Amino acid sequence: MRRPSTWLVGAALALFLLGASVVPLTIPAFTRIVAARTSLGQEAGLSQERMLQIAEAVRHFVVDTDAPPLPTTVDGRAGFDEAAQSHLLDVRRVLMFSRFASGALAIVLMLGLAYEVARKRTNRIADVLAAGAVCSVALVAACAVAAFSDFESFFTAFHGLFFSAGTWTFPYDSLLIQAFPEPFWTTAGAVWGGLVLAEAGLLVVGAWALKRPQAGAAGHVSGSGLEGPAATKA
Repeated sequence: MRRPSTWLVGAALALFLLGASVVPLTIPAFTRIVAARTSLGQEAGLSQERMLQIAEAVRHFVVDTDAPPLPTTVDGRAGFDEAAQSHLLDVRRVLMFSRFASGALAIVLMLGLAYEVARKRTNRIADVLAAGAVCSVALVAACAVAAFSDFESFFTAFHGLFFSAGTWTFPYDSLLIQAFPEPFWTTAGAVWGGLVLAEAGLLVVGAWALKRPQAGAAGHVSGSGLEGPAATKA
């Protein structure tokens, strides 16, 4: 039976995976591919290529503190007003905190791993990897159930964790919503969940690989012990 400390470290490992899995969603290629399929260029009165340029400008704005301000007008129509830019600044702060927290967790986990390796506690490492996989799958499953049951409520609750009420809601015809409509976020959520599950699978493989040599060695010793008495009787 795993000790509470094993589950605690496993939960920390799961949180690291959840944070690390956000990073691929912030690269230009992901934004371009998903926005090309989901952005509402026709409703915005802009070409698809122009919408992709807008989506990339927003992505750059929320991941880079040196990014230029977003335009208040785009090709003669309303662009990003003060409320929209304020919300995107909040998003930037959340992403920066996520990066910092993930980095801090990575350092702590690596130090813990080095300690366990030095003590040759492979069983302990395997248990933590398995616990991390279980916690990761449980968190993704909980999010999936909540999202499929009532996506609007889930989306609202999720934003409520990070943003003040009223600061992240915008009219349907705002450029921010048309560049990143609901299908963009459902796709991003699915990709994020898939990445976490894939990483959890790697943890399981790692735990199995650490346990297998020990099981093999135990079987060899047990076999040798049985062969001795048999040979003596013969």
